Amino acid sequence: MSLGLPSHLSRAANSRALATAARWTALACLGSALVNVGLSNLTDGTPASWISILILIPMVVLMVLLGRRRTAVLTVAYLVVGTVCTYLYAVTILRENPGYLDTNLFVLALPVVAMTLVGGTGTGVRAGILWATAGLALAETAVVLAALTTGREFRTEAISLGAYLLLVGVLIFDGLTRGSRSRPQSALHRSVRDSRLIELRRILIADSTADLHDTVLSDLLAIAGSRPGPIGSKLRARLEADLRAIGRDPSAHEALDGEEIPSGDTDTDAWFDSELHKAIELARDEGLAVDVSGDRDALGLLTSERRRAVGLAARQCLVNVLRHSGSASAEVTVSASEEAVSVMVVDGGRGFAPSSTEADRLGLRQSVHDRIERVGGTVTIYSSEDVGTTVIMVIPLHPSSDDEAAIAP
Repeated sequence: MSLGLPSHLSRAANSRALATAARWTALACLGSALVNVGLSNLTDGTPASWISILILIPMVVLMVLLGRRRTAVLTVAYLVVGTVCTYLYAVTILRENPGYLDTNLFVLALPVVAMTLVGGTGTGVRAGILWATAGLALAETAVVLAALTTGREFRTEAISLGAYLLLVGVLIFDGLTRGSRSRPQSALHRSVRDSRLIELRRILIADSTADLHDTVLSDLLAIAGSRPGPIGSKLRARLEADLRAIGRDPSAHEALDGEEIPSGDTDTDAWFDSELHKAIELARDEGLAVDVSGDRDALGLLTSERRRAVGLAARQCLVNVLRHSGSASAEVTVSASEEAVSVMVVDGGRGFAPSSTEADRLGLRQSVHDRIERVGGTVTIYSSEDVGTTVIMVIPLHPSSDDEAAIAP
């Protein structure tokens, strides 16, 4: 059992583990009895010599049924049928072997142990002890009757009694320690939950910070590039929409009309409804000539979360072209492979040295690098002075095992 198992699941898990162990042990005892009798009867080919083997088959069948579905009716049926089978089995063994003078025999203890272990296939300590006691009592009664029928001396063998005491001890120990185990399990469960909540808060804060940075910077550039005087209706509508969007739950953007577009949708609506298309249109409204090339429908291969991340990152790249490059044009290229979708933003401006960028520069750090890395992608920047800048964003189609573990609740 895992120590991190929540306390509300540990009881059922312990009971199932104990029931499985008891069931297979009982079947092993019955199987051993069948093999033992079969080997002893190899020299005797008469049909009567094999009756002792067939007698135990009903017990095997009922034990298998108990393993699939534990009910009181099946348990009672197992005890009743097991008592009869144990009696007939013991009578057959004693009659076929005149050398057996008493019942203190390993071969007779096997079905008795199988009867006792019915107590371990249930749930609860008290119920398990009661069923085990009933199984032992009925099995020993059957052996006593078999001894009287065949004229043998009844002697209690230590194997079945030891199996009973061991089972009762395990049940009592499980009942006494269950409460003490639940405390560290609960603490570990709370620790994992709290750690996950902290990580979710960090992700939400980072998303909100990046969205606020992108929105405010883009709107300020739009205002600075507009004509003096009253703000036009189109720009006003955009500013009002951005103000309403600030502070909204970032996860609300992950669906279109309340329904997420699944991965693998290559419909052209995935392009026109994407954040990348909106970023290109906003950049054009602000005076930047943007050429689009490549396979636009490749965006439909990404989930809405990844489409949104690459679109917002590309939006910041285009804003940087407007602010820093001095170039009046840029190119956005979209391509796809079997494993990832790539988006490249290229400009022919003055460029910069990526290693010399300020460590606290939000545009590249949060709005581009962090945003793409949160969806499992990578960002590569090629730039030099007077040559221009190329930003390549590669977003995987499917999350890696590490990404899945990081986002698992």
